[in-house]
Amino acid sequence: MSVEFLVAGLGNPEPRYDRSPHNAGFLVADKVRELCRGPRFSRDGEAEASVCRWRGRAFLLLKPLTYMNRSGIAVARLVRRESLPAERVIVCYDDLDLPFGQVRLRLSGGAGGHHGMESILEELGTGDFPRIRLGIREEAVEKGEQVDYLLSPLDPDRHALLEEAAERAARAVLDAVAHGFLLAMNRHNRRGKPEPAAGA
Repeated sequence: MSVEFLVAGLGNPEPRYDRSPHNAGFLVADKVRELCRGPRFSRDGEAEASVCRWRGRAFLLLKPLTYMNRSGIAVARLVRRESLPAERVIVCYDDLDLPFGQVRLRLSGGAGGHHGMESILEELGTGDFPRIRLGIREEAVEKGEQVDYLLSPLDPDRHALLEEAAERAARAVLDAVAHGFLLAMNRHNRRGKPEPAAGA
């Protein structure tokens, strides 16, 4: 089956990272699969992948297994295999520059200091692809403590909030697949509670 989009959620594959802020992208990928009732993830080279459908459109949902700093290797291989242009690649990831739980969509840009995004930009050779960012900034976390914070499990209450944000991001993904990224941006970048995905 040919796919129209590739949606990548970024994270680290070991179970000890499952509930960490840095795995917010994996959380989005899981929520996308749940919402569209896609098949279980299975190994596809250096990624876990699921071919999903939403509103008549097929897309490849993946979680790179190359660890965050080498995410671009897995993403670029599948982008090339599926012969997809950069504008049909949607990357979901955590962002320390956004307040915890905020979801923001952008059509293109740089890496913003995120190592996973740096790897993808390097491997794809462009930053002209859409991205969905989940805010994970905690005001109490000092700059020198950020690495430990990124890779450590969140307490249950904060993780529940991150899961809520991940579901909002997942609904934004599905709107982008069904109706285009500009509509998804207009809907989900609004202040206040985002609307549900169209038709969901």
